[in-house]
Amino acid sequence: MTFEKGHTGYFIAFLIVGGLLGSAIAVLLAKAFPALSLLQENLTAPIGFNFDVLAFSMKVNIGTLVGIVAGIIFFMKA
Repeated sequence: MTFEKGHTGYFIAFLIVGGLLGSAIAVLLAKAFPALSLLQENLTAPIGFNFDVLAFSMKVNIGTLVGIVAGIIFFMKA
């Protein structure tokens, strides 16, 4: 796929799914191999917003970044 107007939603979806999967895989690897607990350490404070009705926050770790990069690569290959 290329970066065109119609593909922006797909690109954002690849980024979100990549970040979620990367974070989940980092947690699984850290539990299976305690020496890899470095993958779970937060690189930033929680990022997000909080309204009275809706709240969202996200913590960025190494697994998240690897997943986002993988999502970009998969998007470019698709």
